[in-house]
Amino acid sequence: MAIQTEKPILVVATFNGPGGHTAGLLQISEHLVTRGFRIYFIAGPALKKRIEDMGAEFVEDPFRFGVGTKPLPKQIDGVWALVNYFGPSVPTAHRVLRETLERVRRDHPRRQVIILHGIMSGGLGPFVFGAPLPKGYSSLPKAINFHTTIYIPPDGTAPPFGSGLPYDPTPENRALWRALSTQKEPVMAEALDQFNKLYKALGATRPAEGPFLNLFQTYGDVSVMATSPSQEYPLATPTPRLRFIGVLPLTPLDDCGFVPPPWWSVITANAALPSRSPAKKKLVFVTQGSSHPNHNELLIPAIQSLAGRQGLIVVATLGARGAQLDGSIAVPDNAIVIDYFPYDVLLPYADVLISNGGYHGVMHCVMNGVPMVLAGTHGENIESSARAEWAGVAVNMSGKQLDRTAMAAAVDKVLADEGYKRRVMELKEENEAMNPLARMERIIDELTERE
Repeated sequence: MAIQTEKPILVVATFNGPGGHTAGLLQISEHLVTRGFRIYFIAGPALKKRIEDMGAEFVEDPFRFGVGTKPLPKQIDGVWALVNYFGPSVPTAHRVLRETLERVRRDHPRRQVIILHGIMSGGLGPFVFGAPLPKGYSSLPKAINFHTTIYIPPDGTAPPFGSGLPYDPTPENRALWRALSTQKEPVMAEALDQFNKLYKALGATRPAEGPFLNLFQTYGDVSVMATSPSQEYPLATPTPRLRFIGVLPLTPLDDCGFVPPPWWSVITANAALPSRSPAKKKLVFVTQGSSHPNHNELLIPAIQSLAGRQGLIVVATLGARGAQLDGSIAVPDNAIVIDYFPYDVLLPYADVLISNGGYHGVMHCVMNGVPMVLAGTHGENIESSARAEWAGVAVNMSGKQLDRTAMAAAVDKVLADEGYKRRVMELKEENEAMNPLARMERIIDELTERE
């Protein structure tokens, strides 16, 4: 056992892909640096400056998300994404993690090392199943597995992933969930076989077993969910290694480099009006999200459904800098359509968010106290939408016809029923009280070896 006279060295490994896979561990690392931890952070080159500015050591992961992968199918599901987007990252992620651990051992031969592992980073899996240890180690360093999406119970006590079915664990429903899971077993077995081939090629000596979608949740000594238990379905089976730390605190606006656009005064002037003023309007924030930018799926139906509503200001973001709306689409007079806008700048002014149910967008809404209308279109987003509805903070439109009448009715329901706002504020306060950054530090302390 290492002799521990200083804080352990932290090696942070994230999936080099969309920002949601790195944002949480970036924020946690920024905090931990101020607490005296030495950090080696593995990420893509776009994050080099931010990582170095926080005082951590940047380690480049040269994998390029989406380069050389199969074209995105019209109807994507979680299994397809895991095999075709995350799978190709495994060899590079594993090599870079191994090389980084070896470098840390050379530089700090007597210091303990702890891995902070983004759940979809491909580096840790081969080690878990027997790949040769990095040079200088007699055992794999302790690891914290950081979740970046929903939790999937391994015991079948929740609706199967991607079904979007409501959580209602009656005997009849649980039988249905088991039947649906059984139907998917051939696809899951094939996906598991693909990862076992990847791991074996990297030196794994035993195969991964069990439900494929639970595979990545089993890595590490502790699994961390950056949310509160109230936002996940109840766990029927006690899972001591799973820890809820609460949603991470909002980033101060001074840190996001926000430059107000010309129309911003419309938002602030409306917010300054007395709450009972007849001139005050409700603000509806619409975002398609960045992973599925088909604006016909959600954004266009949403702004059209609210057209002509003079009591509403609708701000819609296209999800990517430089994105443009099809020129044939008329923008209603009460709407502002822009390419990109920081969530946490606009959400404090919003009365309701309409989105595709992206997990991180839902968390931002909770921490800003904004109820939602959600319409997930694929696996993770469908399940995130269902959980938000179950938690009482959203109307879930996933799988429903998104015509103008239905969308307008969903928005009206959220605005008229004060229970949505009250519940989201309860969850906001619950998460704030959990003090996520302090909880994360306590988990590291639990894993720290003593003399």
